[in-house]
Amino acid sequence: MAESLTFAIFPEAQSASLDLFLKAMDNVYRLVRDVDYAVTQERTGRRWIIAQLQSSAPTVTLRTLLGDTETIDAVAKGLRIVTTGADDPPEFFTESALNELRRMRRLFVGKDRASRVVVSVDHEETATLREDISAKVQRILAGGYRDLGSLEGTLEAINLHGTPAFTIWDRISRAPVRCSFPRTPEWINKVKQLLERRVLVRGEIRYFANGLPRAIAGIEAVEDATHLIDSSPGNFGSIPDKEAAQDPVAFLRSKRGVGRE
Repeated sequence: MAESLTFAIFPEAQSASLDLFLKAMDNVYRLVRDVDYAVTQERTGRRWIIAQLQSSAPTVTLRTLLGDTETIDAVAKGLRIVTTGADDPPEFFTESALNELRRMRRLFVGKDRASRVVVSVDHEETATLREDISAKVQRILAGGYRDLGSLEGTLEAINLHGTPAFTIWDRISRAPVRCSFPRTPEWINKVKQLLERRVLVRGEIRYFANGLPRAIAGIEAVEDATHLIDSSPGNFGSIPDKEAAQDPVAFLRSKRGVGRE
């Protein structure tokens, strides 16, 4: 298992500005935070420490305080997949994480800009981010489809800044799905009452091209589904849990007709 994650910022000019370094670290923090949430399912997140900092080309090496490495592996593998021009999102790269990665294009424009950001795992180069990172992420985000339906999972992470939204952990794909809801007192109170409870959310579901749910917009209803906890997992719709657990992506693709002639 990997122990550290390193980001080296190579400036276009002879030296990097403080502004460029701080923007890069802000993007890195947000990306790691979002992937870490998808990996650990912990809202508070793990504590990350700066294990090494170099100045020749501003280079920062990160480790988790407790030495857990799942997120390091997920970030490294995901960045490698995205930078090679993939059509499907890497595992644990949610829509939020992909949007944070797309925003890294700001590092490659303007007066103080980078020529590339080299990402290494345990000091072994694994991916290089360049100005085309936004286009490569957009290739993934532009794919997929929409469908009316429902998802079941645990409701958490309510956010009332901007467009109100909460996150549910989809029971089948085990993916965190952002759900937007109307800014009205009735909706806000209802969502708060369902915090940390199992719910069924109905609305327009947006999927990635591989069939994994990514977000729900235009929510029609959110219902308490706590009573379903004691139900037999095999009776959840037409989805046999054993088959879904073996390969959730392949299972969802087959059920939703993705890739069929």
